[in-house]
Amino acid sequence: MDAPQPTSVDHLVNELRLKVAERRKSGFYPEGLEQELEAHFRRVVAHRVHADLDGLRANLDVLDVRGSFDPERIPLDTSMPGGATLHRLVAKLVSRQTQGVLEQVQQFADVVREALGRITDALEDPNGHIHADLVGQLDAVFERLAAYERGPTDSAASVADLRRRVEALEGAEHRRQFAPWYSADAFESAFRGSAEELTARYTSMAERFVGHGPVLDIGCGRGEFLMLLSKLGVEARGIEVDPKLVEEAREAGLDVSLDDAVTHLAALPDRSLGGIVLIQVIEHLTPQGVVDLVAVARHKLVPDGLIVVETVNPQSLYTFAHSFYLDPTHGNPVHPAYLKFLFDEAGYRLVEIEWRSDPPAADVLVADESASEVGEANRKRLNQILFAPQDYALVARP
Repeated sequence: MDAPQPTSVDHLVNELRLKVAERRKSGFYPEGLEQELEAHFRRVVAHRVHADLDGLRANLDVLDVRGSFDPERIPLDTSMPGGATLHRLVAKLVSRQTQGVLEQVQQFADVVREALGRITDALEDPNGHIHADLVGQLDAVFERLAAYERGPTDSAASVADLRRRVEALEGAEHRRQFAPWYSADAFESAFRGSAEELTARYTSMAERFVGHGPVLDIGCGRGEFLMLLSKLGVEARGIEVDPKLVEEAREAGLDVSLDDAVTHLAALPDRSLGGIVLIQVIEHLTPQGVVDLVAVARHKLVPDGLIVVETVNPQSLYTFAHSFYLDPTHGNPVHPAYLKFLFDEAGYRLVEIEWRSDPPAADVLVADESASEVGEANRKRLNQILFAPQDYALVARP
């Protein structure tokens, strides 16, 4: 049987390249794998101990000189009287056995010398001593690294576990969402007032925006404020997160989009708005949402623009007993001092607070003519704490 022909290095390299190209084309190898392997091999080479080949060659030369064994080289000298004669006699008697031992030692020395010579050659030219199974070994390394790069998601169990986790997160998010079976319009009518009442309440605020179009009404609801602006000739449009309210506003002929505040504002060109208004909206946002909105809104207003933010007044305990907790979607009330601080820090100018919506007179503590001076002072103090205005409006310019 013919011996297998040695595989050339070029053939092995080409075969390896073809296999790598096929696997890269199929998407089996992850992006950046070659760069990571190259960096790994560089680290290996950097820590490689270089052999002293010159010294090794010198030792092999000495071995060649001293690697021959001959009975004549066995010393027979002795200090004993007549010892040399005795040694020669013994050597002659055991010469046959000695010759056999020396032949065995010589064979062993020849094998060792040949092996050391091959090791030295391999160290001088490591790329010239490639095993035939090198391609298979490297391919196995590539496959294991590719599997490692892709991570555990390749296994059916991992995919199933990931799917369960995603479904759990979706379920948690679904439970967090508020989707009542009653209509938003019914809630608005029951607790915020009719369209006529809201129109009367916000007419003076709408008049502020005359000459400041276009105006964006964030959280426009059914669109009462947009209608007020339209009657005043102010260009305006609105955004709302409740799809039913968006549909109702569009049916009324208003320009309203389904979107949230920060996302919508961030997508607008800078200095594209003359005015921004948020009526009873900011208390629905997260703390981070409030911070982001204040910052991004400033860049969307023209230099002489106007922003008005109306929200509940947490300094009035009356609001917590009568209005704030009526709306289950309310998050946290925003203190007027904190909101003014945000606008000041964001670089707005002329930041002012206006108090709105006094509690009904019938609910406020009335003066008692018979009360003492101290009693009257306490009444005023209680009214300030319990029955302060229910809302406030922050008015600012960029």
